[in-house]
Amino acid sequence: MISNKTVNAMDVCVAIASLQHQGRVSTNELARRLQLSISNLESLLKPLRDQGIVRSRKGPGGGYEISGDLRRISMWDIAAIFEPTLAQQGAQDAQLMPAEYEWGLEQVIVQTLRGFALSDFVSVQAEAAPAPAPVVNRFKFKPLAAPLVPKAPNSVFQWHMAV
Repeated sequence: MISNKTVNAMDVCVAIASLQHQGRVSTNELARRLQLSISNLESLLKPLRDQGIVRSRKGPGGGYEISGDLRRISMWDIAAIFEPTLAQQGAQDAQLMPAEYEWGLEQVIVQTLRGFALSDFVSVQAEAAPAPAPVVNRFKFKPLAAPLVPKAPNSVFQWHMAV
């Protein structure tokens, strides 16, 4: 089974690749587009940077970019960073042997993800217009209704003028 962290890492790579034509992508831009916290985003980007999937540059004009050709990076290259395989799990815990269907399921997942390159997802996302970010205030409250302004006199003096 693929974890949410792996899915988010794939989304991050697709977002970086789709925005790469504009230059490097900042963590603030990624966090806004993917609706992830900066700390969560950094926890995803560090292993991707360590494994050479993305490159980063600090300072003005800095940010993240995909390292290498998008057609040569498979989705499994990204997922393998965050997903331990059954063989790795078996080495850690020799008492539990996975069933044959688990081995088969893992192979299907690995082969499927190896069959898709990062460029396969970028072309689809580059054609679609980005959805506008929802307007949400800091505390995530619903917007207040417009205040009701009375059309009657507000004081004795205003009433006297109206009569």
